[in-house]
Parts: sequence; C-alpha cells; structure tokens
Amino acid sequence: MLGRLVLAACGVLLVGCGEPPPSDALALEHCVKLNIEPLPQTPEDPHVGTKDVFGCGVPKEALRPPYPDGTLIVKLATRQGQGFPWLLATARKVGGQWAWAEYTRNFAEEEYAKLPVREAVCTDCHAKVAAIDYIYTRYTER
Repeated sequence: MLGRLVLAACGVLLVGCGEPPPSDALALEHCVKLNIEPLPQTPEDPHVGTKDVFGCGVPKEALRPPYPDGTLIVKLATRQGQGFPWLLATARKVGGQWAWAEYTRNFAEEEYAKLPVREAVCTDCHAKVAAIDYIYTRYTER
C-alpha cells in the first residue's frame, strides 16, 4: 500500500521520484558557458525562465555543429524571482544521436530528479534546428 502511495505522489508531483542527473551534468566548472548573458524565455519555449547553456565533455573548439560524440549540453532554467535553477536539461551525443533528459526541483537545497518525459518531446521541439545539429544555443565568442 505504501508503495502505491509513493507512486501516486510521484505521478502528481513529478519531483523527488526520479533518478538524479549524471554527475558530469552537475560539474559545470568543467564546462564552457555557451551564452554570455542569460537567455530570455521565448513565446514557444516550454521551459519557464531565463536560461544558461553549457557545453561539456569536449574542447571548446569542438562546441559547434556538428557536435562530436561525447558532447554534453546542459541547460539551466531559472524562474523570475527565484535565486536558483529549477530545471536542468541535458542533451548528450552518443553514436551520432542525441539522448535527452530533464530534471527539476522545487527548492535550492533540493536535489534534481528526472522527469518522466519521453525523449520525443525534446526531439520534436529541437527538430526545428536540425540544420545546426538540434542545439539552439551556439557558443558566443568572448
């Protein structure tokens, strides 16, 4: 019975029930920030708030389309009035294909938990930028 209650709570809250993000997606000090200023939300953007996007796992020079295998793109979204990112989204290139995942949390001190979202949700949206290897944000030279 308790197991069913936990599963029901997971289905309603969508937070705190999924697996955590991979450790390299949290180690942003080893990544390159692609944007200079936080990116504003666009009208068609499903992720509320401003975004910062990071490229990880490959040298900075490789952070351009087509991205090589091993590239990890991490997007953090922060809602207006909150001092912490509520969403961590990842795209990891393996075998020439992107693998997508989203993680969320409600409080700054809370761990991220994976959302039960099909990858097709991500690929359908990112198909709009297939010509630049499915990644909206490109590295901005400093």
